[in-house]
Amino acid sequence: MGKIQKSIGIVVLSLFLGLFISMYIALEVRAEEYADRPITSMDEEGNICEVEPEIGLVQDEISTFANTNEKIVNFNTKGNAVTEYVEFGTNESGYTNGAFGADAAYLGESNGKIKFMLSGVIGLVDKGQVQVINKSSAKALSYYTVSNGWLVHKIVTNVNNGGAASSVRCGKAPSYLSEGGQYFSYDGNYFYRADSFGVMLEDYKHNNRNNAINAAAPYFNYFQYLPLRSTSNYSASVLDSLIIAKTTSESKMRGIGDSLKKNQDSYGVNAILTAGVAANESGWGNSYYAKYKNNLFGIAAVDSNPDNAIAFPNVSTCIKDFMETYMSKRYLNPQNWVYYGAFLGNKGSGINVKYASDPYWGEKAAAHAWNLDDHGGSLDQFAYSLGIKDPVAGVHQDINVRAASNLNSKVLYTTGSQSNVAFLICDKNSQSGFYQVQSDGVLNASKSGIDNNSGKYDFNKMRLFVSTDYISIINEGNKENGNSGSDNISGIGQFQDINGGWFYEYVKYVYDRGIMTGLNQTTFGPTAILSRGQFATILYRMAGQPNVSYSNVFPDVPQGAFFTLPVLWAYNNGIITGYNNGYFGPPDLATREQIATLMYRYAKSLGYDTSAKGDINVFPDTNKVSGFAKEAMVWAVGSGIIKGDQGKLNPQGRLSRAQCATIITRFMELY
Repeated sequence: MGKIQKSIGIVVLSLFLGLFISMYIALEVRAEEYADRPITSMDEEGNICEVEPEIGLVQDEISTFANTNEKIVNFNTKGNAVTEYVEFGTNESGYTNGAFGADAAYLGESNGKIKFMLSGVIGLVDKGQVQVINKSSAKALSYYTVSNGWLVHKIVTNVNNGGAASSVRCGKAPSYLSEGGQYFSYDGNYFYRADSFGVMLEDYKHNNRNNAINAAAPYFNYFQYLPLRSTSNYSASVLDSLIIAKTTSESKMRGIGDSLKKNQDSYGVNAILTAGVAANESGWGNSYYAKYKNNLFGIAAVDSNPDNAIAFPNVSTCIKDFMETYMSKRYLNPQNWVYYGAFLGNKGSGINVKYASDPYWGEKAAAHAWNLDDHGGSLDQFAYSLGIKDPVAGVHQDINVRAASNLNSKVLYTTGSQSNVAFLICDKNSQSGFYQVQSDGVLNASKSGIDNNSGKYDFNKMRLFVSTDYISIINEGNKENGNSGSDNISGIGQFQDINGGWFYEYVKYVYDRGIMTGLNQTTFGPTAILSRGQFATILYRMAGQPNVSYSNVFPDVPQGAFFTLPVLWAYNNGIITGYNNGYFGPPDLATREQIATLMYRYAKSLGYDTSAKGDINVFPDTNKVSGFAKEAMVWAVGSGIIKGDQGKLNPQGRLSRAQCATIITRFMELY
């Protein structure tokens, strides 16, 4: 229960005990109002399936138990059911469901209760609700690993069975974690090697992370901590295409792009994060409540009565209600009792604290955003600057959010004492020791307080200040919030250098399909020259960005660069070979004949008909075509993909981004 509930409860108890009990029961239902109903599993691609819940009790030998310091808390002792706890250090009430995440770190006992760490929260739970066992007695424990460059959380729902129930992408893996390695963490921020489980428990007990692999650099899943008071760069049409690629024809999520964008701009709730929540709650629009009640978010499907889920006349009404009422007015409102931060979060902070019994609900919704964004051309990831208060779980400071950048200005709200609170930093340059941040709550017209009656949000006007003394910058982006308007010429209207030139339709074609993106939020760069690394990335996006394992093929293609996986994919498929000296040359400017060659090899790798032959001798500079490129140039001219440059082939000439967009459009329309 939240702070408001506690204060009301004390007053009412002293006056009318019966009335207090009725209010208590009502608020307890509200605490689980939006918790997940069916038990589901999830894979790395974001596919969701429903599974039967199991009780995962373990038979543990007491004698063995006494000889080990490595113990875990098993929350899956009663199947699909909620277990209540209180947070250690704040006494805030919380709840979780062991059928979604069974294991937690055991930190001893306090006041007769079991102390644990789970999903970013340190809590106390009644002994009769859980099971404390030896780590060695568990057949499986949740852990993190790196898979094809992604950080993946392997979540166990039954410690008595081997294997993980879900594999959740948590963003691009940091460089200090190795491909295929196994790492433990119960906060998702600090990682410990597989042989350091006991060391991790000791750090948790002493409320530090001194022995973590990344002790000085906590990891924060970008989409899990990005405040919903932000905007997505994707147009409505591109969002629709990305969702279509993930759903069946019966999905209720198809065609929601326009509704997501319009309500984002009206109520200040990020469109792609909302899509991630919808995917997680509705199984990509295929759940019973989605199909028969147009309810994509499990609204009012309480644990005690899931069929109480609200029926909406259509999906658009549901999206509007979710973004306006349930997000903008409630979960993102610092004066509402369910507010624990305006980001997806976990059980320590964020919307996940009171929204869902699944301890990894926020992580899963963020994974859907990662998958959508990755397939859309990575327009949204890392765009904003983010700051974190209290980056170590268990540290609890309640800090002020002020109207201006000085200590004499009015405090409009406080963050609450929960750890890991995220801020969207509007200006990375501090002002008199303060950062300008996006307000979580809707501000009134005079900017003197929170407006509890309206969900309408203005990104440009609703900005406040927090002291830099309490904030750690975890990501430096280059985007500033603002009302992005409607579809805005299928998304390319944001580019100030795309204004109806000869290349307009070609740029629009590749941008709408996520094949080519801008140099930044306002510049496409039609005259900028394309690099070899950039073109490999374009081909990789055209291929659907398949999984690739890192290998040290080229000395100048390091792990973690934006072009690394595209170059390795192209090499593995015989599309690129590199230079004779063994290097690839990612920053080298691409020539027209190199592009033609790569396109030709790409078409052949997919089994396309490449028999077209053109007469390149009609061009006066055909003798300048290199031997390796002649066959490809003959095909490119014959298929109409290349039509010459002012009457010449210009094979050694550089290719601009607008020319590249033209060639790609012709290729995709041909095949």
